Amino acid sequence: MKVAIYARVSTEQQIENYSISLQKERMRAFCSSKGWNDITEYVDGGYSGSNLNRPALRRLEKDIRAKKVDAVVVYRLDRLSRSQRDTLYLIEEMFLPNGIEFISISETIDTSTPFGRAMIGIMSIFAQLERETITERLRSGRLKMVKDEGLWAGGADASPYGYTRLARGELVINEKERDHIVRIFEEYVLLKSYIKVQKKLKREGFPELRPQRITALLKNRLYIGEVSFAGEWFKGAHEPIISTELFNEAQRVNEHFKGYNFGKIKNNVFRQKVVCGCCKENYVVYGANSKLANGDKVTYYYMICRRRKMPRYYDSKCHNRTIKRSDLEDEVFARIQNLEKSSMKKLLIESEKSNTERSMLQKYIKNGIPNLWECNLDTQTAIVDLFIDKIIVQEDGIQVIWSQ
Repeated sequence: MKVAIYARVSTEQQIENYSISLQKERMRAFCSSKGWNDITEYVDGGYSGSNLNRPALRRLEKDIRAKKVDAVVVYRLDRLSRSQRDTLYLIEEMFLPNGIEFISISETIDTSTPFGRAMIGIMSIFAQLERETITERLRSGRLKMVKDEGLWAGGADASPYGYTRLARGELVINEKERDHIVRIFEEYVLLKSYIKVQKKLKREGFPELRPQRITALLKNRLYIGEVSFAGEWFKGAHEPIISTELFNEAQRVNEHFKGYNFGKIKNNVFRQKVVCGCCKENYVVYGANSKLANGDKVTYYYMICRRRKMPRYYDSKCHNRTIKRSDLEDEVFARIQNLEKSSMKKLLIESEKSNTERSMLQKYIKNGIPNLWECNLDTQTAIVDLFIDKIIVQEDGIQVIWSQ
């Protein structure tokens, strides 16, 4: 019997308090009582149990796939993971399919027995109930704080631009930032352009804000004395920065010019992803206008090798093919939709993804990838970035390089 004992602590202080030694001592004693002597240690010292991105755990997973392990022993279930979802993933998707016995000596859980496997299921049900109960309590508390007391329910360590956050979500005006916000609203009503507002205020010495942030500021009712929770706005306890009249005027300007740039909105789903298979340059997007039989104008979007579109910047011109962006979308989206769960699980285990990306992967493994053709641009971009490293355009097709 080849046994892996896994130990973990979260902080250096725990390491100094010999928690690792205690875990290993208890687990080795347990293995000795079973007559198991072929033991390999896997230790993650100073790593959080909130995710699976731990070097010793990664090594353990690789050894399991290589059939070098028959049983995994931990001191407590939370040493394996503090996330119930990750715990169940490891047990149900990694250990059991590979014939691995999993044993937690503190909770007396042994998945080699029917009772042990049943206990895992029972524990997951109660853990799910506990999480949902805590979430509901937190939500109710935050709603009461916003609706009844008019306090800001944003992040504890963050302040909205223009204000300083005090205890419990109280907001006081930041005078320097207040002047910037007032000028943003006033100049937008006059100039009717986010870009022009950004450039003018930068010349005047104000901090440079991206146009997207200016857009968000202009729509934020926080500046007229309101606070929000779950998409609803309530009267806030803080002092407004601008008048309701100025805010409404900015909204009227925004509504009037809302469709002005329709069709010019940047579609960045494949930004920096599409590469020429001939010269290795990036593909860029361009639009071609056409008139329909009924007289309506329409714009078709294509992707072309940068070296072919702008040969004056290069020693020679590339002649790789131009492709319709819609055709590329259909081909790439179809390949993503057809990804097997095993490929996604491999990516989850072996890649160096962020916690947010790992959560997305776990969701898609469980529920499947949403219909990309029906998703908005932000969702399409996030999914393409998650799964695809590069798309190489060749003369006879495309090659997708998946994320590693």
